[in-house]
Amino acid sequence: MQPIVLFGLQFTLSLLAYALLASWTVAPRLFKLSRGKALMPLLWVHAFRIVGGTILAPGAIDASVPMQFRVMIGFGDLATALLALLALIALHARFRAAIAIVWLCIVVGAADTVNAIIQSMRDNVFAYALGVNWVVVAMYVPALLVSSVLVIILLLRPEQA
Repeated sequence: MQPIVLFGLQFTLSLLAYALLASWTVAPRLFKLSRGKALMPLLWVHAFRIVGGTILAPGAIDASVPMQFRVMIGFGDLATALLALLALIALHARFRAAIAIVWLCIVVGAADTVNAIIQSMRDNVFAYALGVNWVVVAMYVPALLVSSVLVIILLLRPEQA
């Protein structure tokens, strides 16, 4: 089986599992909460995006993977994780700008994810040994996508009294 086919199958099944979990279990509970409280567990998923920085660690992936790709992925994930932590702190402290920081986190994270997908196809990275980063992309990125959708839904919904 071609690596990209295996990855596509794993990614799709993971995305489906997270989507079902979100629609059957997570969303019904979160949508009963205030916006700020509902956003916090979803942002925690993004706060651990620091794991994407492992792509920068020596020996973590095949040395043939272009360094430009590795730097883009690693620092994009670290930046998004930092924004998620800032958003969590702002929500917890009830800062006025909290929702704006959440929007910034989700927009930066989505742009980083879309760019990473495009660049990974361009550089054919799934043909290389990716080590634990294969699992990160096949299992964690779908969780990021589903949680991002839920965050956007919460941000677009009118605040409950």
